Amino acid sequence: MSPADALVRLRELVAEERQAIRTIDTDRVVALAEEKERLMLTVRDGATALAAEERATFRQLAVNLRENGVLLAHARNCLRDVLQLVSASPATYGTQGAIAGETRGRRVSVAL
Repeated sequence: MSPADALVRLRELVAEERQAIRTIDTDRVVALAEEKERLMLTVRDGATALAAEERATFRQLAVNLRENGVLLAHARNCLRDVLQLVSASPATYGTQGAIAGETRGRRVSVAL
C-alpha cells in the first residue's frame, strides 16, 4: 500500500473510530487503533513521497485524531466517575450530590 493510499484509509478510519467511540463499541475501537497503527507506519515510512496536498490532508487528519483522543479521554473520565459513584457509600455524598473529595478530570490540550 502506498503512503497516499494509507492516508486515504486513515481518513476513513478516523470517521469510523469516532462512531465507534460514540456508540461505546470497545472491540471496534481497539481494532481500529491497531489498523491505524499499521497505516501510520506506512505513511511515516513514505512521508517524503507525499505531495503537498496530501501533507495538508495529513495535518487535518492529525486534528481529527486529536479530537477523537479527547472523546476517548472524556469517556474514560465519565466511566471513572460512574465507578466512583456506584462504589461510594451514601454517607460519602455531599449536599450537592457530589462525592466528598471528588477531583475533576484532567483537561486535555488540543492545541496544535
